[in-house]
Amino acid sequence: MEYKVGVILVNYNQEDFTSKCIDSLLSSSHKNIHINVIDNSNSKENQIQFKEYYSNKVNIHLMVENLGYVGGINFGFTLVEKIDPEYLLILNNDTIIDEYAIERLISCCKIFENKAIVTGKVYHYDNPEVLQDVGSVFSNKKLMLFKRLGLNELDNGQYDRIDMRDMIDDKFWLFPFKLYKEIGGYSNYFWFNSEQADFALRAKGKGYKLIYTPEAKLYHKGSASIGGLNDNPKQAYWTIQSSLILRYLHLSRWNFFVYYLFIVQSILRTILKALFYKWNGEKDLMLYAKSKYKGLVYFNHWILKKHQNSGENPFD
Repeated sequence: MEYKVGVILVNYNQEDFTSKCIDSLLSSSHKNIHINVIDNSNSKENQIQFKEYYSNKVNIHLMVENLGYVGGINFGFTLVEKIDPEYLLILNNDTIIDEYAIERLISCCKIFENKAIVTGKVYHYDNPEVLQDVGSVFSNKKLMLFKRLGLNELDNGQYDRIDMRDMIDDKFWLFPFKLYKEIGGYSNYFWFNSEQADFALRAKGKGYKLIYTPEAKLYHKGSASIGGLNDNPKQAYWTIQSSLILRYLHLSRWNFFVYYLFIVQSILRTILKALFYKWNGEKDLMLYAKSKYKGLVYFNHWILKKHQNSGENPFD
């Protein structure tokens, strides 16, 4: 028996990447897959061409408005619920999945009696011998700080055993669909960042384990839809607000207070550094400092009403 697997991808103006991801899924050794692409793109012409190309193979849903990553995934959950699969696979759109990855993720999940979220070995898309992510472990458990394992390491077999992780990422994970029925979808407190950590922590609260298997492989471009991560003001704004919301929801009040001070100190250091460089004629870092500060301001407003994240970003 080949288990039914629902797949969710969110696309935002990255049809080329998404097409390659879809093609890799269609080449999978596991054939009982139902691919749902939530297309948030703002080019209607590209959306229509994209849908027509895959019309007989993939369910592509053209959004009238941008739901964001979290909204897109949650819309995908409601679509997948109609086919009631045994498993759900979530992938970033800028990835290529190995031919045997799905069946190996399922096999690993079954080892843990289907009480697990499972990820695999993620390589750099442009440098496929170099690792990007094999899950994370705590560097500071009280403040929920994580160290990503394998980042930019040459794969010499150092991560070639199945193991538990303190955190894994939803750019590549599979879990029994019953988990969604137990804990619901992604929290709408988040728009882009930390949603997967919140989901994983809620799953752990229900007795699920976070598992890494080296047998399932993926190749990831990395942040193609937002232009990369290095000192990106748009990304920094989301990272600050979401990291604070995540820890407010899952840490003790004292540990959260310590983390909050840690973030404030980090922002002050960035502002001082930005002022120094601005004095020397460089302005780019000041924009980055402003984005971190505004992320903090957003959280301070959010804590009063705990409202849904609208996705507005002053650095778009």
